[in-house]
Amino acid sequence: MPTDGEFDRIRAMLSVASALDPSDQVVIGPGDDAAVVHPRPNESIVLSTDLSIEGVHFRRDWLTWESIGYRAAAAALSDLAAMAARPVGILVSLAMPSELDTAVYEQITCGLTACLRPADAVLLGGDTSRSPGPVMIDVVAVGGVETAIGRSGALPGDELWVTGRLGGAAAAVLALQSGLEPGPGDRRSFERPAPRWREARWLAQRDAMSAAIDLSDGLAGDAAHLARASGVRLEICVDRLPVASSLESWSDSSVSLAIAAGGGEDYELLFAARPGVMSDVRDEFQTTFGLELSRIGHVVDGGGVGWVDRAGEPSVSPAAAGFDHFTDPV
Repeated sequence: MPTDGEFDRIRAMLSVASALDPSDQVVIGPGDDAAVVHPRPNESIVLSTDLSIEGVHFRRDWLTWESIGYRAAAAALSDLAAMAARPVGILVSLAMPSELDTAVYEQITCGLTACLRPADAVLLGGDTSRSPGPVMIDVVAVGGVETAIGRSGALPGDELWVTGRLGGAAAAVLALQSGLEPGPGDRRSFERPAPRWREARWLAQRDAMSAAIDLSDGLAGDAAHLARASGVRLEICVDRLPVASSLESWSDSSVSLAIAAGGGEDYELLFAARPGVMSDVRDEFQTTFGLELSRIGHVVDGGGVGWVDRAGEPSVSPAAAGFDHFTDPV
């Protein structure tokens, strides 16, 4: 039975997190009763929270503790990316069974900091508590933004675009559920998702996005959220979906499309852009970030999400509506 107390575990986490360079916006960081953050001039503070629960969002037999920490931070930073916000730091609360020793706290923090470091963001503080199980990790992300991009700005006539490729993380989960080792690309998509905050800010600075959302629960479900918030209908071309490389070789394309459209945890960006705007910036974007940018549809009057083929004719939806914590099995 571990003998370290709560404050030993907290000090161990802070020791790992101290390797991050302190931000000039953090007036008071971890170790005090609260953090104090001073935004840059002309910025608003952006806040988001994301909860990771063992058995729902991760399994210990599939991931290292470091990867579990990384994914928890990435999910929260991805919410900032959807708003075109710049990460400042995170607050982390852990509820852990008492048999997990201090080394586990250190490993989780190593994962958190690995995700924060490229963003020049820091661990601002948090809380720990004993739990009979399961493990729960709550991450509150703090960011700054000059002009936030929301879900409600899409208009009829706008184009629909998505960054990267879809379905790699879901393909990894399917392999793991079958007792197989995912391919390296899918494993990386699952373990090390990349929050697209840099890409979102680059696009926002060029007035390229009218509305945006990060793809955490799957394209099908998240597209419906954007459509609802904007009061429009999104028509998505099934044949234009940029599926993960591993899915391109599947013999049944309908299955690979279903995984790409409904799998979730891609953490790519789906966004609407005014007609023609992207033609001026697409090549520069792809060169700058080494990331694909695909036009997958357009916005029309109405509501919900419609699926069409390249000719614009109605097509069968390749996926369900997306993941729902209260209706979907785990």
